[in-house]
Amino acid sequence: WASTTKQLQSKGIMKPSSSTIYPYMATYNDILFTDSNFENQAELLKLLALHSANHVIKTRKTVLKNNARLARAAEKDEAVDLDVRDQGFTRPKVLILFPFRNVAHKFVHQLLKLVLSGSKKQISNQKRFEEEYGPDSEEKSNMTKSLSYQKLFLGNNDDFFTLGLALAKNSVKLYTDFYNSDIIIASPLGLRNVIGGEGDKERDYDFLSSIEVATFFMTDVFLMQNWEHLLHCVQHLNLKPTQDRGTDFSRVKMWVLDGLGRQARQNIIFSAWTSPEISSLFSRECTNYRGSVQVGALVQENVLSSILYPVRQVFLRQSDKPDDVTPTEYITKHRYNYFVQNVLPRYQTEDASSIVIVIPSFFDYVRVRNYFKRESTNFAQMSEYSSNRSITNTRRAFAQGEIKYLLTTERFFFFKRYTLKNVQHVLFYEAPLNAECYTHYVNMLQEEGSSCTLLYNQFDVLKLSRIVGVDQCKQLINSKQTTHMIISQ
Repeated sequence: WASTTKQLQSKGIMKPSSSTIYPYMATYNDILFTDSNFENQAELLKLLALHSANHVIKTRKTVLKNNARLARAAEKDEAVDLDVRDQGFTRPKVLILFPFRNVAHKFVHQLLKLVLSGSKKQISNQKRFEEEYGPDSEEKSNMTKSLSYQKLFLGNNDDFFTLGLALAKNSVKLYTDFYNSDIIIASPLGLRNVIGGEGDKERDYDFLSSIEVATFFMTDVFLMQNWEHLLHCVQHLNLKPTQDRGTDFSRVKMWVLDGLGRQARQNIIFSAWTSPEISSLFSRECTNYRGSVQVGALVQENVLSSILYPVRQVFLRQSDKPDDVTPTEYITKHRYNYFVQNVLPRYQTEDASSIVIVIPSFFDYVRVRNYFKRESTNFAQMSEYSSNRSITNTRRAFAQGEIKYLLTTERFFFFKRYTLKNVQHVLFYEAPLNAECYTHYVNMLQEEGSSCTLLYNQFDVLKLSRIVGVDQCKQLINSKQTTHMIISQ
């Protein structure tokens, strides 16, 4: 691999950082890469385009070579080799899921740049592709938002799309029918809409029956969209077709006929960080017989240095899990009870006001919201389902001190990134998945006497380490004390 990597680097196709995962991609191992970011995104997309095109072209060459062998044997009336197994049930071999059209647009451009280099191949439907996936010429960056927000949402951020792509000898075809495509590009929502659900009259997932390389790009963003859509799509990969799709069964690979497509499929997961959901996806759904590898940053950086003001930050550990309580009950019901009985009373005095409560899970958000309604508490709410008018009125009332508690979700932060005025205290119901969510709200605390409190437990190690760092996280988890304080300088 050293010589191959050197050649690719000399041609500008691969940067040194890509050489870490390139050997595992080339040997078709399952890969979980947890160091994806905007700095290396273009490099990773180029590497993914190279791997996808290489797989499709090699597969096509094998089929064409065997076609010629069979044709020559038929002309000479020789016995045909019955062991020609080079196809699947259907044509598509590569599936790539992206969160937004703007990322898919970048990938296709990288793919075309590689495939069309030095050739006169034609591109069909390129104008339509630029109109539907390209950026708006009049769109401008929102300078009031963070840089990461601008990089993520600038361009076409529609999350509902599917695209078929076919590579031919003299052309590249976009918007091909799935059954005539080599590569399928989609968002989880768009692909699930095609697959359908139980009981739907129109369902179609046979085109996913022979996927050999499945890639999930920016998987951390899928957590902020709808994780169930992604799981639904993955569960419909490599299933036996529901009807005949014109398959030549004499040339279908034996492991495909035996229903072992899942075990032969390569899965590549790119993410900015890992989480229990992503780890579960990798361990349960990625069952490649060639083995798997996880690649990430050697040093886990914290975000405390991004806090602009000297704010009192309190990390409050939830009471230990009782033996008769399951882990699921502990992180749901037990956390809720502890929050209501031990955390909220600290802020129910008359002096406490303008309190923002950030709740990552929407289910926990609903549970706390219903509690406030039962208690007739002076509160307001902003979630990803709130209307723009409601958000504007709530922000104005909170800034004027008319609201004591403001409930919000991590997904609301992810999609909106609003800055609130007159914030006195911030409560994190649990550590957020995205560490930037923590600094976003802490940096709103500019008044004297303001504070931030984060409730955590032993199952929040991954999320907590992204906020305070690995070493500090170990101290918070292993310490016998339940309350810890950090003051940023």
